Amino acid sequence: MLVVFISFLVIPIVESQAEQVDESKKILALIVPGLSFNEAEWLIYHGDSSIWKNASFGAMNVRSDGPYSYLNHMVTIGAGAKAVGVQGWNSFELDEEINGFEASEWMYQLTGFKPMTGLVHPDYHRLEDKNKETTHKGSVGLFGEILKQHDIARAVYGHSDTLEEKVRYGSLLAIDQSGYVSGQLKEAVQHKTGAPYGIEMNEDFLINKLSTNVEKGNQFFVIEWGDLYRLYDQQNYMEVHHFEREEKRQLKRISSFVTRARNEVDQVWLLAPMMNKQAYDERKQLAPVFYWGENAGGFLTSNTTKQDYLVSSLDLIPTFLAAYDIQEKGFSGNAIKQSNIGMVDKTPVITRVNEIVLIYKSRASVLSIYISCLVIALIVAAIFGFLGANKRQTWRYITRLILLCALWSPFWFLALAGVVDKLGIAGFVLTLITGSFLCGYIVERTARNPIFWIGSFTFLLMTIDVFMGSPLMQRSYLGYDPIIGARYYGIGNEFAGVYLISAMMLLHPILTHSNRVLRIAYITIMLLFLTIVLGKNTLGTNAGATLSAGLAFAFLCYRSVFQTWSWRLLVLLFGGALSSLFILLYMLQLTGEQTHIGLAFERLLNGDLLYIKDTIQRKLAMNWKIFKHSNWTQLFVTSYLLGAVILYRKRLQLNELGKQLFLQTGVISSFALLLLNDSGVVAAATSMFCVVSAHYYWLSVSKEENEFVIGKTINPGQAVED
Repeated sequence: MLVVFISFLVIPIVESQAEQVDESKKILALIVPGLSFNEAEWLIYHGDSSIWKNASFGAMNVRSDGPYSYLNHMVTIGAGAKAVGVQGWNSFELDEEINGFEASEWMYQLTGFKPMTGLVHPDYHRLEDKNKETTHKGSVGLFGEILKQHDIARAVYGHSDTLEEKVRYGSLLAIDQSGYVSGQLKEAVQHKTGAPYGIEMNEDFLINKLSTNVEKGNQFFVIEWGDLYRLYDQQNYMEVHHFEREEKRQLKRISSFVTRARNEVDQVWLLAPMMNKQAYDERKQLAPVFYWGENAGGFLTSNTTKQDYLVSSLDLIPTFLAAYDIQEKGFSGNAIKQSNIGMVDKTPVITRVNEIVLIYKSRASVLSIYISCLVIALIVAAIFGFLGANKRQTWRYITRLILLCALWSPFWFLALAGVVDKLGIAGFVLTLITGSFLCGYIVERTARNPIFWIGSFTFLLMTIDVFMGSPLMQRSYLGYDPIIGARYYGIGNEFAGVYLISAMMLLHPILTHSNRVLRIAYITIMLLFLTIVLGKNTLGTNAGATLSAGLAFAFLCYRSVFQTWSWRLLVLLFGGALSSLFILLYMLQLTGEQTHIGLAFERLLNGDLLYIKDTIQRKLAMNWKIFKHSNWTQLFVTSYLLGAVILYRKRLQLNELGKQLFLQTGVISSFALLLLNDSGVVAAATSMFCVVSAHYYWLSVSKEENEFVIGKTINPGQAVED
């Protein structure tokens, strides 16, 4: 009886301990440098189809704070924020030689600390200091530190060494803030005759490490699978057909290892921090990411991108923490989610990535030609805008037609965004030109107010697109690029400028109405609508455009009420408008999922002024970079010079009050976009182009109809111009 009684006491304890062991979680991050969508596509369609079909699949933006490189991208992944590496960074085992000394001794010489276990990182302090100086303030080792605090064991295996250099960056994903992580680099790689540089990953050794339950709690493994990296490094010296055979062999080895590893751990993440040079040159600069967990199949997405099939490398750390049920704030990314669980066909991801790459490859050439055409159109319009009323009527008609076509072009850039891959680049450009010309010709011949109709159609299409989640803007040449990764959702800066001016085009007929109260009512309604569409975290999510719209329409209200200038009243009005808009913008972030605007407000309310300062510095640096290197600078400079000429010449002025208000408000909105947006040069260029084009169109029409008076002053507070 005593034995039975004791067994009743012991058995539940044993079962409870077994349950605790079962509840422990193993996660493997398999780092495969050199893997691109070219190889991923081969694995999906030619590898062990069962393992790849059962994976969740997505594309990952891997942009760092510096140039494209394996090191910079791994530092970014490990920090959970955009970061940059330091020259000479590497990971070593204790007994390896560095500059003639054992690694542990070299570490002691540099830091005063001599490690006795784990891997050695002599340059950890340099890496940490360098990233403290950046505006992103990437905290190297924070993820590993959090894992350590929660008693989660960390281990790193393998390397990507070549004949000429050591490449050991896998530890960056698991290192803690003292520069420590356990692991074995050399034993995870074995000698293999015929393999690139005579070595390859030791699959049996790695599986043994994954299956051995030395640790009783949660574990996080990082394996740097360097075989593809070595293969592509040796490619230039290899016979072509042999390289192709070796590439397939290495891909099959990855497939074999993943199949075996899947049986030893709870989750497997296969990550490519950097694609090979061939894929990079082909502009296939999104990295494939595979996940095997509880649910098979499907695709990967996150709140960082809010796009199907697309995640950011900043999302990986929050995802790993969420897998261990660790709630930790302060990271820029969001936990990756699975969608369409159970779907094994990976074609939608491949198709979407091909669309993104097509736009990215041809964006520079298409926009360069487009921007040059807009600049030429403005210059031609300016030349004929200064000619007399009784000369060159045919040329002025052609100029008006060109201006209307140019104003229609943003509409067609957006409308045709979903069919670029079907039309091809040449077909897209031809369709864009044809559509813009036909629409320009039709409104010129049939419409009493062509500018109003252009603004109405453009405003309506962009509004519908934003309410649908911006599916067209995400694919447009004038939209945002997932490979660049500056923005993933909402309304981008190129279209933000067009959207504000198209709203003014839509309002233009109302601005001539004699009932002042009615004018102000329409302006107020439009301002509230723009604030919601541009600022709501589920819609436009563009803080700079929201504040710019508020300032522009506050000025418009002022000019609709007062006929004379009062700078004191203007300053008070702008200050009150900005304060009100900040409050409203904050309220628009309170419901729904957090965005970058919500994060900024959260940091601001927590007193993190350094974060706000760094954000402002990044925006200024981005604007300066765009101004120095972007094609948009041509349009920016041309439109602003002509805008200055329009405002300051003293001899001729359009009579209509609505056109005067449109011009003045458009200039205010363009300046606001320039100052408040991170890519303000672009938004300012597109908005000022629309303002100047509309003005020159109206000026040409007024000359044609002889509806101007030479030397007439409209009112004492307003200059007249040619």
